[in-house]
Amino acid sequence: MSKETTAPDATVSGSQTVADGRDLSSGVNTPVNKTNASEGQPSLSLDHLLDTHLGVDTSENHRGLDYQSIIQGLPEDARKLVSNLRNDYRKKTTEISQRRKELEEREKTLLSAHTEEHLRKAMELPEDLDLYDPAGLKKFIEAKAAEQVNSLLEPARKQMAKDQRIEQVRKFQAEHPDLDAYKDDIAKLIKDKNMTIEDAYYLVKGKEYKSAVEQKNRELEEYRKATRDAGLKVVVGHSTQPAKRKFSSAYEAYRWHREQGKK
Repeated sequence: MSKETTAPDATVSGSQTVADGRDLSSGVNTPVNKTNASEGQPSLSLDHLLDTHLGVDTSENHRGLDYQSIIQGLPEDARKLVSNLRNDYRKKTTEISQRRKELEEREKTLLSAHTEEHLRKAMELPEDLDLYDPAGLKKFIEAKAAEQVNSLLEPARKQMAKDQRIEQVRKFQAEHPDLDAYKDDIAKLIKDKNMTIEDAYYLVKGKEYKSAVEQKNRELEEYRKATRDAGLKVVVGHSTQPAKRKFSSAYEAYRWHREQGKK
């Protein structure tokens, strides 16, 4: 005679469920979504929003919106949703910024002069290299590998040097806003004498200050001559015609002539 066994009662609040979590109240064995029941809906992120139909044209940015009044007019739940999206955006932009910095540091290390010198040393092979010796063969393979890596990095090195030079020129232009006033003379010096933009600028400025000092001296000489012709005596404390100076660089000449122009 077989014994009848009775499953434990798993009825919860009018909804009949069996022990394995299936909902029997509707007559269909439907698994209960425990995640939604216990933890609620997951928080909305930018990734979710990209897949959500908003009912408006998303092909372009909408202008003329009063964001402050719109946010204030939203229900509390909607403002919380916007806050979550803003936090998610900040998190993503911060992560992207950090990754970009890491990649830039790796790129600088890979393209640095130290790495280039290390590769060039690895490319050097002794004259008495024995390829039949395992150590010699290993040295030969490493040298050829270093040579290939160095050739692959060379275009990137040139591009990085170009980018750095462009940044230096931009910084110099920002520090010397009057540079555009002399761009034609500077361009001619760069073309004819292969000068850097910095040296060309200082040379042009130095010539300008020198010309201004010479003009000042000519005016003073004319004044002295006029006073002598009028029978007056002009006493000048020092000579206005200084001895010609020699300068080691265009920047030194520029600084000296500028100081002379201030007197």
